[in-house]
Amino acid sequence: MTAAGDLIGGRYRLERPIGSGGMATVWRATDEETGHAVAVKLMHPRVQDDPDLLVRFRREADVVSRLDHPCIVRLLDQDAGSDDGPHIIFELVDGVTLKALIRQRGALDPAEAASIASQVARGLELAHRSGVVHRDIKSHNVLVTDSGVAKLTDFGIARLLDGMQDGLTRTGTVLGTSDYLAPEQARGLGVDGRTDVYALGIVLYESLTGELPFPADTPMGVALRQVRDPMPDPREVRPQVPAYLAAIVMRACEKDPDARFPSALDMADALIDVPAGATAAMPVIPPEVAAADADTGTLAPARPPEEAATGVLAPVAEDHAQVQATDGAATGAIDAAGATGETRITAAAPADAEPPPVIATAARTRRWPAVVAGVLVLGAGAAAAVVVTTGGTEAVSPASGGASSGGDAGGGGAIMTGLQPLQLASVTDADPGGEGREMPGEVPLAYDGNEATSWRTERYATPDFGGLKDGVGLALALESPAVARRLVVTTRGTGGAFEVVAGEPGPEARVVGRGTFQDGAQQVALDDGAASGTYTFWITELPPNAEGSGFRAYVSEIGLEGTP
Repeated sequence: MTAAGDLIGGRYRLERPIGSGGMATVWRATDEETGHAVAVKLMHPRVQDDPDLLVRFRREADVVSRLDHPCIVRLLDQDAGSDDGPHIIFELVDGVTLKALIRQRGALDPAEAASIASQVARGLELAHRSGVVHRDIKSHNVLVTDSGVAKLTDFGIARLLDGMQDGLTRTGTVLGTSDYLAPEQARGLGVDGRTDVYALGIVLYESLTGELPFPADTPMGVALRQVRDPMPDPREVRPQVPAYLAAIVMRACEKDPDARFPSALDMADALIDVPAGATAAMPVIPPEVAAADADTGTLAPARPPEEAATGVLAPVAEDHAQVQATDGAATGAIDAAGATGETRITAAAPADAEPPPVIATAARTRRWPAVVAGVLVLGAGAAAAVVVTTGGTEAVSPASGGASSGGDAGGGGAIMTGLQPLQLASVTDADPGGEGREMPGEVPLAYDGNEATSWRTERYATPDFGGLKDGVGLALALESPAVARRLVVTTRGTGGAFEVVAGEPGPEARVVGRGTFQDGAQQVALDDGAASGTYTFWITELPPNAEGSGFRAYVSEIGLEGTP
């Protein structure tokens, strides 16, 4: 029988239990080697003979070991085959669960709720890009410190997106907590990062209103409402919730994953980007989290090789999990989730229920011809007489068929005719002065033929990238070296500045054009010179963020014209 004073793993002296669940108890302990306080998660002896639970417990350590973010509770050590039973050592977080905070105070201040949810979303972004779906996001699994840092914990039922199924989900079971269960999860369908986005939307609703959106008498009843009922607007419960936060809740909790935020990072940014003119207070992100913010936005997505080739993130099947019920009551095992009174359920819709539409992850195909088509459309209206200045900028007006002077354009122009769209081999993000990545997952949006979508930079506090770097941009690699004579680009917002560099940016870079951001389509004339296989759209000064606070650039469509 484990008791206070016991030494675990020959190193960790137990002090007192600080949490308990169906599978494990968490103890406050002291690391005898360092003197630091830690959290020791000990698996209950009564469940150690269950091979599925044992694998799940030990895999939690494997999952968390992949993740290093201030908004995820940090792994320190794990069971190395000692006689003390399976255990995991985590950092000890001095704080309370978000659930306890809501129970103590009721609905949170909107700025505080937005800050907490944004931090959790940033931790989730790293998890998702590392190939991990949490699957049990709830207010009980968010720890909040006195300084306002939010930390996500309990990856015990996380799903790996690398093909490792492990047989951990038994046939006929759906793991998760019913109050936060996404519709596709309740129905036993595939899950991906957007499943966690849905659950985080429920957590945000709970933080803003002090209550859950789908109360029912049984876990089955809650799950049925998650699948069937429309998400209520939090302002119906608490009218003072800012409209922009209510809109974020509604989007995150769309029944169709394709209608939700495409990534946790998108949700994180939306939460702290208070719209211009709004009266809501600006959410504050703690300094230790803000310092890691750039890293969150620059991680390369972790995908299996076959998915990386197509840009498709495949949903993960739930091991043939079935959704069944009889007379509205759950069938199968119900795993109590400890002292919280919450339950992890088996089942969802009854057999005679009309099933919602099948939910699938939308494929985004790389449409290189769309780049060419976009260039042709932009150029057609002005082909008869586009007056440009070498190194200058021209704003395109398709309706008039002409151009108006903009950017650095000056006198002494020449009519440029006979230019052809240059076929792009690839477009990649460029951030040589930072972590090497700048929102890589959004790069295809800069050439998808849809001006409503955009690649964007990270959000910075100042136009000069917070003094962290000289610039960021997009590298346009051509199928074969050519002389680019014109950049055709559609951007959002106005201000800031950019250069077009033949090759890669740097002290010896050959700058062939300059311009400023304009809200719409424009053309930038480029200097003549030697052919190059790559041209870089290099942002040297950020414009004001078109969708909120700070500074951020948006590129909706981009292409090059020239003489192959």
